[in-house]
Amino acid sequence: MKNIKRIIFVILICIASSAYTNDTLTIVYTNSLNGNIDFCMCKENPNGGLVKRATAIIKLKKTLPNLILLETGDFFLTDKADLLAKFIIKSLKYINYDAVLFGDQEFKNGIKEFVTFRNDLPFLCNNILINTGSGFKRYYKRYKIVRRGSLSIGIIATISKDSFRFYSKKTTSKIRILKQEREIKKDIKKLKREKVDIIILLSHSGYERDRILAQKINGINLIVGGHSQTLLNKPVFVNKTMIVQAGVDGARIGVLNLIIKNDSILTFKNKFIQPDYKKPADDLMIRKFINQYKNELKKKYKRIRFTK
Repeated sequence: MKNIKRIIFVILICIASSAYTNDTLTIVYTNSLNGNIDFCMCKENPNGGLVKRATAIIKLKKTLPNLILLETGDFFLTDKADLLAKFIIKSLKYINYDAVLFGDQEFKNGIKEFVTFRNDLPFLCNNILINTGSGFKRYYKRYKIVRRGSLSIGIIATISKDSFRFYSKKTTSKIRILKQEREIKKDIKKLKREKVDIIILLSHSGYERDRILAQKINGINLIVGGHSQTLLNKPVFVNKTMIVQAGVDGARIGVLNLIIKNDSILTFKNKFIQPDYKKPADDLMIRKFINQYKNELKKKYKRIRFTK
């Protein structure tokens, strides 16, 4: 009798373990950091910055094996701040994202300047061509395939032309944005041939545009949005496509738990982690970057004053 109970117990553990390994996926998503590398002492709208985000995400990675970490852009300031940009890139690289889509704000320091970071992060974008002086070129991968357990996840990224509407012609003349629907459909076909279990679209287009993309294009399981800084407390479904976005100033970390069955989302649970100035603890590496940034900033302004 004891042996039978032991066998049943082992079988139940194997079934539970198999269900988690094969079908469960956690999407951790962020957007619209807007340059907030450090936390603010804000009680009404707490913002932990990258220094707290790193601690929270590293903890999630330790507890959730089937986790994918995604970013959808506007991590730089809305104004020129090239020194800060350098340390934000270093911080995002340290946090170790699986896929990153840039936003329009990433070009505030100059097109050539941003392109120099192209190998520092796992950037994706299927519809942007950039001219840095020798004609329009594709600097970023269109998509990638990530595997977690037995799941194969296809990740596509797109940015809307409208995101750049406030830029000068001097800047926009060096950027060519291809038609989103056409380029996304191309990549869906390729990913379907690769037999991925789920397709995720990173979109820097704004919430309303994401709804249109979901309505027009079949085959997208999940859109992780950005640009409009929309806080979607509950995922929105359009044409069987789930849409999520984490709000303003990078204050929230989205955590979306999915059960995948037959190339579709069977069940889901979405929540947000909102670090503040009290908790969690600062990540020591990001704090080191912040201190380096402050020291370099002081030296920079001393040189400017001395020059004047």
